[in-house]
Amino acid sequence: MVPSLAFAQMPEDETAKVNYQLSYRPTLSGYEAYKEQSVQSWKDANDKVGEIGGWRAYAKEMRQTAPATGQDQPAQGHDAHNGGKQ
Repeated sequence: MVPSLAFAQMPEDETAKVNYQLSYRPTLSGYEAYKEQSVQSWKDANDKVGEIGGWRAYAKEMRQTAPATGQDQPAQGHDAHNGGKQ
């Protein structure tokens, strides 16, 4: 119940007895400052992706970890729009 509504429902002498435990947590208390990260050359990155199996390996990984949505059927051609009618 919202505290202000609770006071509206309580007799006047009981409103002073309410003891709320308030706490404050700054919004940015868990903020992590930017840290410079090492960057590898684009050629090395491309070679690593090639070793893994290219973009198909990433697509397969996503397909295995993604929840089933019922949209796993392959895309149909443009003739599927509007029931195949032009």
